[in-house]
Amino acid sequence: MSARGPSVLRPGACFFKPSHKELMHVSRGYLTVSNFIIHIWTSPAFPMLTVLSMFYYIYLRRRARTATRGELMNHRRAIESNRPLPINVELVQYAKEVLDFSSHYGSENSMSYTMWNLAGAPNVYPSSGDFTQTAVFRTYGTWWELCPSARLPFTRTPPNFHSQDYVELAFEEPVFPTAIHVLETYHPGSVVKILACSASPYSQNLPADVRWDVLWSEAPTKVNSPQARQFSPCIKQINFPTNLIRLELNSSLLDYYTELDAVVLHGVRERPLLSLSTTMIAMDDLDDDEDEETDDGLDCLNKQFSATTFRKSTTNGYFDKLPYEVKECRLLLG
Repeated sequence: MSARGPSVLRPGACFFKPSHKELMHVSRGYLTVSNFIIHIWTSPAFPMLTVLSMFYYIYLRRRARTATRGELMNHRRAIESNRPLPINVELVQYAKEVLDFSSHYGSENSMSYTMWNLAGAPNVYPSSGDFTQTAVFRTYGTWWELCPSARLPFTRTPPNFHSQDYVELAFEEPVFPTAIHVLETYHPGSVVKILACSASPYSQNLPADVRWDVLWSEAPTKVNSPQARQFSPCIKQINFPTNLIRLELNSSLLDYYTELDAVVLHGVRERPLLSLSTTMIAMDDLDDDEDEETDDGLDCLNKQFSATTFRKSTTNGYFDKLPYEVKECRLLLG
């Protein structure tokens, strides 16, 4: 019995046009897996295949980024019946696309560590760790404020202003928000403010009164664990539907880069009856309820009542109709 040895491949031999000797080796069963890999590696077509694979990956990512992202979750309750969702059913949407942001760790032509990864369903969550498929901002901690090239800090900022970075996300359908979930996969705890805009980014005609309302705000807090979590703050009810959400972040207390995977918006098409009757509730009654109720869910509702009633009772005229950024600049200038 003759010993079978591996076929000898000529350097630079084209994989699609093998020599007669190589065809004989293949017909006799001499071509092994290692020879097959070497054959592709030494082929002149290998660089072209690599380039085509790269462009195909970019095409798939960009197509997924611009597609309708929330359809599966939005219609999950009407799949069995094939009927349209009623207006009082809560919709669950992932972000359709990223409209604007302050910075990101990745480059503009890359999908690694960029804000574009916030669009669509989660890629990593509930896993924890450093993944390139997440959204990462450019800075963390205080080192970038202490370096020689750092910008001079603003000296006249409101005491409750803690934002350093932001990202604005568009969703498919405007809703009255009932909950917002931020899926954080590494070193969580950077979100300090969540806002909603009254204007739709997909509308041809902008409303006359465009404003940003704060759904939730809090000072930066230190999170001891770097593991993944679902951040679900108790948000305030607003009196307009929205499909434009803005996250503001502060990473000064973090030991490493924070990584975000996705944002989930819960909401209903019709304004909740609870918010319609809020203005009829007296502040004294709210104070009594807060003293009597100790449950976390009731405390959350009491906070929503108090915030809504306070906003209705303390108006600043046309100043309240200014965009959020203009208000902040006005406070900075004194």
